[in-house]
Amino acid sequence: MNQQPRPEGQRDPIEKVARLLETATAPTNSMVLLDGPPLSGVTWSMYEAVQRCLPTARLAPLTALELAELSAWPDFVTQFSGGEQFVLWLDGLSPADLVLLGSGVLDKVLPYALVLASVDTAWRERLIKDGSAVTAPARTVLLEYAERVSVPFGMTQRDRAVIRDMGYPVSKGIAESLVGGENLIKRYHRGARSNREGHLLVQAAVDTRRCGIHRPLGEDELYSLWCARGDYEYEQCRPLFQRALDWASAVPQDASTGLVFLAADARSPDWRALGYVAGADDGDHGHKPRPLQNREWSAVLELLPEAGDQFAIGIAAHLHGRRDIAEVALTEAAEAASWGHPAGVTAVAALRGLKSEGPA
Repeated sequence: MNQQPRPEGQRDPIEKVARLLETATAPTNSMVLLDGPPLSGVTWSMYEAVQRCLPTARLAPLTALELAELSAWPDFVTQFSGGEQFVLWLDGLSPADLVLLGSGVLDKVLPYALVLASVDTAWRERLIKDGSAVTAPARTVLLEYAERVSVPFGMTQRDRAVIRDMGYPVSKGIAESLVGGENLIKRYHRGARSNREGHLLVQAAVDTRRCGIHRPLGEDELYSLWCARGDYEYEQCRPLFQRALDWASAVPQDASTGLVFLAADARSPDWRALGYVAGADDGDHGHKPRPLQNREWSAVLELLPEAGDQFAIGIAAHLHGRRDIAEVALTEAAEAASWGHPAGVTAVAALRGLKSEGPA
């Protein structure tokens, strides 16, 4: 992964996104996919490009599953009426999200709206290398539908000047500078000794993301995942959890967020884990990778039984080479989904692809 500042002559990702937005025309709109590591400035690039080229467009943040459910409505087309230009923003796509989008969703959506999305580089590379029938719809999105814009982690001199003028300490990347990623990683690692309960809570949150679930977690879900990591007396659990959450969500010096933080789009208190921390545990930026063990997979399988979550776990497990987990999760997704649910329908197809590869 390139962590050096990109050369000044290299095309700015904001400029490239803007150019693609300017040339996007109906009847078939574009899908523009921003590809970069966590805290590379993907969301920054998206907003800058939209403001520059389509300031009057209707920008709608959605999840891939929400978009899949919307596209299945009988009156789907009426959602894009009124003469407005629609830009759908799908942030932080998981592998399962890309499989969903490639299973007929984009065919329905692109005649009516432009799709802007982002994906972590590591997940994209896993999907491209996979080559199996299980993830074939995702590769169709990545290689045929999407106009790819790579967002390097490093900054140009202009980027550095902008960050400095905003009053932030200049670090390796744009968003890393704004958030203080490495300071948060230090807090996370030191927490293994100074605040074990908080450290375990962050691990529970980031491992759920590493297992393929990119949505925010409700507080009760986070509590259950944390409890699965420790051996606590029942009456101690809630007070200990609250102290752990207070530590994990505190904003340390030289940072602008906690290791976990409230999701801005949440209707109730839902929590997100910082993707940069999940990337560090995967080995990004020179950090030592921490393997996902059976305990982590078993916890998400048991505690997050909803069809969409099981589907996400199944696709991620397949990419991690855990066919045993993938088969269990995809089977559960197919059985738990209501009739016609996009995750259930797509899980059935993924299971067929898995079994076509022969016995485990």
